[in-house]
Amino acid sequence: MQEVELLDGDDDVAEQPAPPARNRRRLWWVPVGAAAVALSLVGAQLVLDAREDAAVARLAAVPGVFPPLGDELEVLRTLSRADVTSIWAGIEIGGSRLAGILVAQDGSQSFSAIDERTGERLWSTPLLGPDADRAAAMDDGYGGGCQGDGARGRPATVAACVVTDGFVRYGDDGTQERFPATTSRVVVLDTVDGHVITGWDVEETSQLVLVDGLVVVGTRDAEHGVVVVAHDPTSGDERWRYEEPVDAGDLGRDPSGEYWGLVAAGDAVAMYDDDGLTFLSPTGDVIRDDLRAASRNAGFTTDPVTGTFVITSYSDGTARTTTLLARDADPAGDVVLRGEPLQVTVDDGSLPGMVLTYLSHAYAWDRQTGEELWEAKVQPGYNALVIRGRVYVTTSTEVLAVDGRSGAVVWRIPMPSSGTGSLATDGRDLLLLSPSYDGADDGAVTVLDLATGDELRTIPYPQGVADVQLLNGLLVGWSDVSDEVTLLG
Repeated sequence: MQEVELLDGDDDVAEQPAPPARNRRRLWWVPVGAAAVALSLVGAQLVLDAREDAAVARLAAVPGVFPPLGDELEVLRTLSRADVTSIWAGIEIGGSRLAGILVAQDGSQSFSAIDERTGERLWSTPLLGPDADRAAAMDDGYGGGCQGDGARGRPATVAACVVTDGFVRYGDDGTQERFPATTSRVVVLDTVDGHVITGWDVEETSQLVLVDGLVVVGTRDAEHGVVVVAHDPTSGDERWRYEEPVDAGDLGRDPSGEYWGLVAAGDAVAMYDDDGLTFLSPTGDVIRDDLRAASRNAGFTTDPVTGTFVITSYSDGTARTTTLLARDADPAGDVVLRGEPLQVTVDDGSLPGMVLTYLSHAYAWDRQTGEELWEAKVQPGYNALVIRGRVYVTTSTEVLAVDGRSGAVVWRIPMPSSGTGSLATDGRDLLLLSPSYDGADDGAVTVLDLATGDELRTIPYPQGVADVQLLNGLLVGWSDVSDEVTLLG
């Protein structure tokens, strides 16, 4: 309130009363306060954006995450058969660089490193000279191979290879022609420049696996039975040996064409044959011989995320149980679950200790105890992604996001018009990879919002590409009407 003096209308009023000071202060405060609120909102949004960018960057480093996708895919180059072999079976040595045995046009073999994004040969170490028979079987022959010491998503520093001039040629009619070896060696190489660290002679049929920092080589023949020897990768010196003589009833029987091999099982070595699995400790002692019956009608693999050895038992062609073996192969640590493992192609670690299976529905379990965490009444399709505490799956008709801690469906959308396919992510969005069939040009990547499932855009495959895969960090396009394989970007 302000006191006002009233004057006669005939008198001039020389000046008006000045506005009170408090009004000026109030007028000043209003724009300043609005600006402060606006700046606060902008700052909060910048913080949220920075956090989102950091989360995307962390996810981009997780194995299996696609490179960022734009609004279109284009063919960067057509891959040779050697490129395809390298991408499919090569050893990751960092970035888009892969290394492995390369068979040249003259049949010679080398251990070569290639930047598969550009096709540039980085270095090459000769292993065997020209071979006319091997040259004639380049497209349909196989012999030798390498393994690296890198874990999933990490570059290898050492490679161990079985280098042999013996190989098998496969005919279009399903026949096989064997070319016996005249020389076979294990060669250990450095993956930085390809130089040979050490090597030693072995049998042509030797199996090789890297376990617990050792190069483990196994053979099986009619004379000596099974012989498994662990070698130091720097000197080739023998560290331990396991022998399993030929049974009296099997003397003289040729086992060369029978199913047999070695595989890493955590810290143990698993030997497999038609009679099931046997496990050796990191020092060469038998620690498991109780799984032969359970593993005869079964499949087995190693979980790429945890290194856990997994046995899936089947009945009438249907998976019934999944057994997770303890890393040290102690039977007391085995966990038996219902259903078949659900393939998780991206796992950002946001749901530690959880394993997924499926039978009639999807199930989540505690990896250590085998306790059922939840059951989701969906029949999952090709694969699953674990991202930021959610599990993303498809069914034959829908795409779903499931809360990874409760199993509740967060969102579900009908399958996009591009059709069913496998799921992937580029770290920011969810990707549905829908293949085309019979030469049609309808294959596409459908980009979905991770939070809501809203369809953001569709990226068609380039002409001639029927399906897209991520192999060793590279986007590879496959044709369903020819042998052409392309690198996409």
